[in-house]
Amino acid sequence: MLRRFPLYPILFSIFPVLSLAAYNIDEISLDVALRPLLVFLFSGVLLFGLAKWILRDWHRAALAVLAILFLFFTYGQVYNTLEDVTFGDMSIFRHRTLLPLLGILLAAFLYFVARRLAQPGTFTFWLNLLSIFLLIYPTSRIFLHALQQTSADRSVQAASSQVAANADRPDIYYIILDGYGREDVLQSLLGYDNREFLESLRQRGFYVADCSQSNYAYTDFSLASSLNYDYVNDLGRSERIAFLKHSAIRSFFETNGYKIVAFPTGWAFTEWEDADLYLDFEHPVTSLTEFESLILDTTVLRVVSDFQSPGQGDASHKDLRRLRVFSLLENIKKLPETEADLFVFAHLVVPHFPYTFGPDGEVPAYQGKDATYEETAAAYVDQVRFLNKEILNVVDVLIRDSAVPPVIIIQGDHGPLPDLAEEPSLRMPILNAYYLPGTRVEQVLYPSITPVNSFRVVLNSYFGQSLPLLEDQSYFAPLKDRNEFELVPNTCVDKP
Repeated sequence: MLRRFPLYPILFSIFPVLSLAAYNIDEISLDVALRPLLVFLFSGVLLFGLAKWILRDWHRAALAVLAILFLFFTYGQVYNTLEDVTFGDMSIFRHRTLLPLLGILLAAFLYFVARRLAQPGTFTFWLNLLSIFLLIYPTSRIFLHALQQTSADRSVQAASSQVAANADRPDIYYIILDGYGREDVLQSLLGYDNREFLESLRQRGFYVADCSQSNYAYTDFSLASSLNYDYVNDLGRSERIAFLKHSAIRSFFETNGYKIVAFPTGWAFTEWEDADLYLDFEHPVTSLTEFESLILDTTVLRVVSDFQSPGQGDASHKDLRRLRVFSLLENIKKLPETEADLFVFAHLVVPHFPYTFGPDGEVPAYQGKDATYEETAAAYVDQVRFLNKEILNVVDVLIRDSAVPPVIIIQGDHGPLPDLAEEPSLRMPILNAYYLPGTRVEQVLYPSITPVNSFRVVLNSYFGQSLPLLEDQSYFAPLKDRNEFELVPNTCVDKP
């Protein structure tokens, strides 16, 4: 079979999707790969059949389709490699030069296959073998990851205790603003004065921990730690994700009759789709997921996206990331109407990159890869300004409309990303604000409190627990080895 019939065009048509899914397997849910996989598989079969009809030979058709697929799927990566090549002050390989050049090479190869190649079937066996070999790694990585995650999920048994029911139990809102740095860092690093927002929170009754740092520099570590009110240095990736999705605090509230509320985030490990209320939104059929956009940017369709200038209007309704944020901000304000005790996990992937919000929520003119540091800093600050307005609006509604004053925690999971802040001393400081009605906050909170102690304070203050506070520690690690921990001292203030 491998010698007689060319299967490789079909197998090559799905390889890029599987390869990219395997590479990003820790960040995505596998279902986001299904649509592009089916589209490219169908397109590969259709193109193969069309080529056979034109060339009247399966082997010639297979080689022709392989060449077309190779150009289609690698163009974006070739462009990324060559776009900065210059001759003097002139860029040599822009779309207007690279695309015609590669098109001419493709046309020459297709002519050779159609008219000059004597024995096209000679390559069939080896190309079939190569295509199968290429699929082994991504499929095995995806399969092993699924097994490991399933095993880790089953092994999670978060201990929890039941407390006496209370008619006046507060709803608990845990709002994560991804990558939101501390006020002094925003001021010194980006030149942005955030004191007005923090003062607005204080006027509403919040305690703002002015010297707070994150416990970890990455979202999965940070949230697994805060949601389990413990350090997670010894956990592997699969275990961290399992403890993030099925955390100690979630187990505690479920045991005590709370309804769990969650929202889509675009990041598989913070999407609690099995929550009692998972407030998703209607996905436009024409909208692309982040994974699909990533695939298309590696293909010749990169030309189309590069020539689409950012603007307002339809773009604001077609960007799933923007829709998620707007949907969450709207739906969370409706929750006080719910006839149940609620634990709400709201992870807003803002002001984290990509920068898709202007200060008033509009589509910004940020140029991404070609932006200067100053432009990137301004784009980050614009998202902070947008969030500040929206969060104050959310807070006002939650406090006003809740029958029992709610508990609200607003935290950054870490500070600005390395494109803005490379030093651990700039990455770890975070926004950390608490609304704890009915408590004497000066007795339970302090300026340098870290997220690992947040729910220890909440459980002790409202649910009769006696959990000792842990030492506040911050662990930084380089991107290439996230388990190579470095203890980052808090130079802002010591715990009293």
